[in-house]
Amino acid sequence: MVFETHLYSWSGIGTLKLRDIWTKQPLNRICANSKRGIDYSAGFLTFGKNNNSSVFPLIFTEFGFDQEGSSEGGYYLREDKVQLEETFGVFDASWEQLRFPNFTEKFQLLQRKIQDPTSNLPTSNILYHPLSGQCVQINSKNELELGSCESKVRWAHKDGAHHDQILLVGTKRCLTSTGEGNPAVVSSSSSDCQSNSKSSSWKHVSLSKLHLASSSMDEHGKQMLCLHKDSNSPRIVTQRCICVDDDSTCLDDPRAQWFQLVPTNV
Repeated sequence: MVFETHLYSWSGIGTLKLRDIWTKQPLNRICANSKRGIDYSAGFLTFGKNNNSSVFPLIFTEFGFDQEGSSEGGYYLREDKVQLEETFGVFDASWEQLRFPNFTEKFQLLQRKIQDPTSNLPTSNILYHPLSGQCVQINSKNELELGSCESKVRWAHKDGAHHDQILLVGTKRCLTSTGEGNPAVVSSSSSDCQSNSKSSSWKHVSLSKLHLASSSMDEHGKQMLCLHKDSNSPRIVTQRCICVDDDSTCLDDPRAQWFQLVPTNV
């Protein structure tokens, strides 16, 4: 048995005005509320119990937002109207071209198998950037950058008594912060992870659970630095975390700092 559900920009907001939700509240709060609503309405089907006997497949067959004002597919006939525009469509009015050329790239991870019930491989993680739809890779300088999700780079999130490390699978090297505005890197050796526990310790610091932050010391004392997609390149740097406190007055866009550890066993 397979279950299906839908998710739209207005899902779960009741009588609140859509514009007020997305423009007058912190995005981390909106995201957290949306995730909680999904779990309540359908996501619980994927959780199961200890023996996993009650776990069911769940598919999002429809999701998106109204894109009225642009030509995105249509109907030959609907509601007694000819060539009615489909404002939720993926294709343009000709049904021959994607409305957004990068659509398939933005949703590339959704098109890949990342869980296989017959797999004997241990579970690891893909580090995913939802805004771009890309996944984290490692360049020749051991710096993190975004690229195709076909990459085989995998991560293990190690929970310790004093720190939480994100290790490169198959090694003892770990994800490390090198200071504000500098590239996030993979340490050159396991000893770096042990000696730099603060810069190689990561935790979720926002309601959305999409900010990964490490601690850093500057002239003002301790501060939290989050993984951050550089605006001018595929590089990933660490910057001061954006709107990670549930502050109703903080309406800056934090999505460049949204990263998710996605479990995979393939």
